[in-house]
Amino acid sequence: MTSTIEPSTTTGVRAVAGVLGTLVAVSVPPFLVGTLAIQMGRTMAFGAGDVATAVAGYYAVSALLSPFSGRFVAWCGPLVALRLAALGSMLGLVGVALAGDAAAVVIALTLIGIPNSLVQPASNQILSGIGPGRVRAIAFGAVQSAIPAATLIAGALLAAVGGTGSWRAAVWAVAVLVAAVQLAIPFGRDAVARAPRLPAGPAVPGTTPVPVGGAPLVAALVGGAFLGSVAATTLPSFLAVTGQHAGVSPQVVGAVQIAGSLTCIVARVLASWTGGRHEGADSLRAVGSMLAGGALGYVLLGTGSGWGFLVGALAAYGLGWGWNGLFNLSVTQARPHSIAAVTGLTQGGVFFGGVCGPLLFAAVAGSGRYGPAWYVIAIAAAASAALIAHARQRWVRSGVVT
Repeated sequence: MTSTIEPSTTTGVRAVAGVLGTLVAVSVPPFLVGTLAIQMGRTMAFGAGDVATAVAGYYAVSALLSPFSGRFVAWCGPLVALRLAALGSMLGLVGVALAGDAAAVVIALTLIGIPNSLVQPASNQILSGIGPGRVRAIAFGAVQSAIPAATLIAGALLAAVGGTGSWRAAVWAVAVLVAAVQLAIPFGRDAVARAPRLPAGPAVPGTTPVPVGGAPLVAALVGGAFLGSVAATTLPSFLAVTGQHAGVSPQVVGAVQIAGSLTCIVARVLASWTGGRHEGADSLRAVGSMLAGGALGYVLLGTGSGWGFLVGALAAYGLGWGWNGLFNLSVTQARPHSIAAVTGLTQGGVFFGGVCGPLLFAAVAGSGRYGPAWYVIAIAAAASAALIAHARQRWVRSGVVT
């Protein structure tokens, strides 16, 4: 059976490209601020606590507005929402580039949470027009790879700026790139609004349209998403200062962040691609395994050594942050008739984790205690893996294993 995106394949492919570009546009600001925090601190009073406050504000606004943003996207259409999101992110970056103190940076980054709340509902509506199976699985992984792509951009800029360049010039450069995202989004309110939904029945033999695992499974998925996000969102925000504390140069930190981001992109696509072969509870087993491996990476980051930083960063990026696409695919398989509703709950957990993660890390790290902070983050990742394992058990006990 062939599945296409309405009203034309060309428009649909361009719409997916628009989703990728817009996700990068709204995701890059907090990572950019965290990566350039050392350089920003040389021109204004801006430290780890300010980074945590700014990133937490960004995710808090995203979490609070997500339910309302879903209704707004349904009203205006996903393509209009993507354009507004890219525009809002560009304006926020301009605010960061013009900021004269830490408070202005915090306000600008917090306001970018508004456009960030629009992208996921728009993305879900567009991806719902892609046929089930391997193609849809790859699409989930590819779209989720936009977030590590944002960290790659931030790492590349850090490597370029190093200890001599201007952080304001770097932010202006990203603002220009975000403005160019408008070119990737097709025009038209309804170009993908009427894209075909997933069929009402099971996608493949052996699955069932009946919700599996009951409310405890959903609760475990939300909790796992929250704790996994607590760990993952801390990584790009505090990797640079951790590297500096370990005696690693800004250029090497930037290179490590680029390598980690590439590792994460590959991990998200491959995990989703392989997950498309094993629908059902088995996909959650892979998610839990990745989170457990990521916990080991966070432990290595906490050792304070140069080799621990290098190896830990790659493991944390690839495993501790590479599970998102497969996780979202698993959610759609668990609740095929209420994808948007359940995704809204799990995405709320992700955003709330983004609020708590940086604040928790900053509170534990204090004045340079990065080792204990990373150990706490490792515990959060391990607890997330345990909750995902519990969700899988609920799924298995329901008698639906594919």
